[in-house]
Amino acid sequence: MKINNENKDEIREQINTDINTILEKHELPYRMDGISVMKTSKGTSFLGNIRVHDPNKVKAVRFEIEKYLDKFGKTVINSRDVLPCCELPYTYITFHINFDE
Repeated sequence: MKINNENKDEIREQINTDINTILEKHELPYRMDGISVMKTSKGTSFLGNIRVHDPNKVKAVRFEIEKYLDKFGKTVINSRDVLPCCELPYTYITFHINFDE
């Protein structure tokens, strides 16, 4: 997929909306506020992260997000468990989508 300035914002908004729809479907309270976009000489990258506070839903949510993001091409998804001192534990899921020039 070719990225230009016109469709960059459109793609960012679409990914943000679709991932928030997945989170709503699983009745999760946290929503993704936005996605960072990095432009380099090699291409454009979209970076985002999600918090899942329900450990019983992590696997299903991650699977659905991976399946959704696969249609964009080169995608890397990572997750890690976080045990903060002042809030409930959660799984932090990050993604990185690369679009070559």
